[in-house]
Amino acid sequence: MRVEDVFGLLAPERAVKPGLERVRLLLSRLGNPEGRFPSIQVGGTNGKGSVVAFLESVLLAGGIKVGAYTSPDLGDPTERVRVDRKPIPGARLSELVREAIYPMDELLSGPGRPTFFEAMTAAAFAHFAREGVELALVEVGLGGRYDATSSLGRPFLTLVTSVEEDHLDFFGPGLSQAAWEKAGLARQGVPFITAERKTEVLATFAQECRDVGAALVLVDPDDVQLVELSWERAVWRSRTDPLGLGSFETGLIGAYQGANLALVLGALAELVGGFPLGREAIREGLACASWPGRFEVISRRPYIVLDGAHNPSGARALVEALARLPTPRGRRCLVFGVLRDKLVHRMAEILFPGFDEVVLVASRSPRALPPEAVAHQAKRLGVNWRVGGGVEETVKELAADLMEDDLLVVCGSLTVVGEARRALVGAS
Repeated sequence: MRVEDVFGLLAPERAVKPGLERVRLLLSRLGNPEGRFPSIQVGGTNGKGSVVAFLESVLLAGGIKVGAYTSPDLGDPTERVRVDRKPIPGARLSELVREAIYPMDELLSGPGRPTFFEAMTAAAFAHFAREGVELALVEVGLGGRYDATSSLGRPFLTLVTSVEEDHLDFFGPGLSQAAWEKAGLARQGVPFITAERKTEVLATFAQECRDVGAALVLVDPDDVQLVELSWERAVWRSRTDPLGLGSFETGLIGAYQGANLALVLGALAELVGGFPLGREAIREGLACASWPGRFEVISRRPYIVLDGAHNPSGARALVEALARLPTPRGRRCLVFGVLRDKLVHRMAEILFPGFDEVVLVASRSPRALPPEAVAHQAKRLGVNWRVGGGVEETVKELAADLMEDDLLVVCGSLTVVGEARRALVGAS
């Protein structure tokens, strides 16, 4: 049976069902693999995937067999589960999901039909255990306290990037619920490392860490500073330099990566005593890290950037990243599409005024917001806008007309970015 056929037996891909009962039952059917490998759990609103990508690359450069579980994907679910950067084979993924969900009767009469994410999480943990990974990097899907990834055995470290307003249908407005959910990642005796600095969020983190006996470790998000930035590379330096790296290079050039790198260096400082990570391996890993669809420059002259900015803080980071780079002198075009639960008016205010043309699109996701529903924001802001066709058709048409100094940015949901990437780059 194909992966697609197996997943058709699950709750819809984007369904969110808080609670760990279903995933724990799936894991029990797979022999409880969640405690058979060391792990680092990574949560937060933005930057989780970048942190995982940096750590994955460093560990691989250090000769450590590393697993990585990330989400969402850009069109192929096997991308979410990797060992030494190699995606899980489709046949293995299908086998593990089938093994976890059959028979379905026990699930339906008990905790209920599992979600796509719960089945993927159980399959990922089983794959890591069978492959004998020396360390698994596990990205939280949504929130943390009741996220399926919190079925892990006790991790080495818990990392939280930041807490911002997002997923309003789940967390509601404001930061309090989101902060409480992410605080739920804290575990007894496990360092809880964060680059967050908002007073109300830190108060929630501190209380949770006290309650469960976790050590709260604060990392300065401004510790890592840009030394040099171009469309090809970024050079950074840490003011505290906990690993003695001096200046170091990354191929991920978004200026917003500074806070993510500060968190990565903080995590590596905790790991170096237990893993053979020399300075050169760390430098090589940071330089070689890649993360498709996240401020990914897929063309220079003309300039084409794909970025999964899907909330106001991500939109602001994208605008600031573009402002720090040498500015292309030609026209600036934005292709924009989001899902229904986003703060579209705030994203539009941040993004739209910086472009000569805004093209509104919708991905094929059933949760995509129709471009006509975004049009009044473009009208309100007085920008030059139009509704495009399908994502792939639209970006191909725009890319074909670009001059050498023009800039095309595709952003919004990762479903839009994934479709654009397939049109412009090929299979992700």
